[in-house]
Amino acid sequence: MRRRNLIFTFVCVLAGTLMNMTDHVQAQGIDHVSLSGESVAEELRQSGVNQPYNLKLGPFSLRMEAGITTSYNDNINLSKTDTIGDFITTPSTTIHGLWQVSDLNTVSFNLGIGYQTYLSHSEDNSILLSPDSEAQFNFFVGDVMFTVHDGFSYQQDPTQIGQLSNTVRLQRFTNDFGIGAKWDLSSFVLSLDYDHTNFWVTNSLYDYLTNQSDTVTAKVSYNVDKSIQTGLSMSVSDTRYDQSFQNDNRNLSVGPFVTATITKSLSLTGQVGGYFTNYDKGGSNGDSQDLSSYYFSLGINHQITQSIRESLTAGREFIPGLTTNYTERIYANYTLTWQATTYLNAGANLLWENLNDSQGTVHETSERYGFGLSLNDSLTEHATLSLNYQYLVKNANPSFLSYEQNLVTAGVNYQF
Repeated sequence: MRRRNLIFTFVCVLAGTLMNMTDHVQAQGIDHVSLSGESVAEELRQSGVNQPYNLKLGPFSLRMEAGITTSYNDNINLSKTDTIGDFITTPSTTIHGLWQVSDLNTVSFNLGIGYQTYLSHSEDNSILLSPDSEAQFNFFVGDVMFTVHDGFSYQQDPTQIGQLSNTVRLQRFTNDFGIGAKWDLSSFVLSLDYDHTNFWVTNSLYDYLTNQSDTVTAKVSYNVDKSIQTGLSMSVSDTRYDQSFQNDNRNLSVGPFVTATITKSLSLTGQVGGYFTNYDKGGSNGDSQDLSSYYFSLGINHQITQSIRESLTAGREFIPGLTTNYTERIYANYTLTWQATTYLNAGANLLWENLNDSQGTVHETSERYGFGLSLNDSLTEHATLSLNYQYLVKNANPSFLSYEQNLVTAGVNYQF
């Protein structure tokens, strides 16, 4: 109860602070033109109009995609020794829907569903729900835009969680329900968001990671001019685990951010701030270490030529540990894309990350790096053929958590 009271108090104080800032700005006599009820609503309408919806289901406009991929993975169990290879086939379909309730109010949803089939290890077959599956309702109260959303996914790929080794899958369902408010005052934009997240792990070996969390995020943005936006972001969260292996915790992060368009072909985003987490004591992981540190991230997008684009992301963050309170993650990703012709595009990516666990009874340090190549060919107006290759290496201490993996994938996608 005390934790919920802390979050409630934070929301009240933060809302009061935002209102006081708004009153101060208006008291200075600065002429602000609200954009929420006009340009933002128009932008939402245009985003719906520009989508190739071609089916009707009651009030909903729909568009659908269907596809199938076949992969060969030479190390599905992420093992240093005794590696297992297998062919994996995944048919999938995606449904996009939009209901334009009124000029200002919209309901939208995306649902991506697939079924992963292993040729030689059918015990690992699984249904999948795409990470971008979501239902969303946008509506306006005066000049304030509210967004209610519910996002959900069901995944099992262990390589998406850098600390994992020696396992074929981590089956997990994530549901994120939240509501947010955004008030655009021309030069200033104020936003306040609340999210409740449930993370369920269905593997019996890792079900101790099942947890739920509540997060409140506030952001104040200032438009310096048309090309530069800066401001301050603050969030507070409370995480509770179902079992007593991991420690419950409370987190506060706060810091400035900036978004800048340097030229027509170059833009960047950056943020930095303090990160503070207090953990309960007594969890079976044996970790009593709290966290008081900093985070940062940097993103650069560069249009080299009309057909070649590159991007770079890098940063430092803290993620939940598998057998410890937290894992420090330092990362860098580079992507290069080439639109060779109207129908053919190619890409390459490089990735690197360093993972360092806090001091639990069982902890590790590791480094992962790899590269990927992709080729996409628009066979027709609706059908696309794709070929991908991904190479991934993990060097870990202790060494038995290291692995090397090659993954080749071919697929076809059809947009109705």
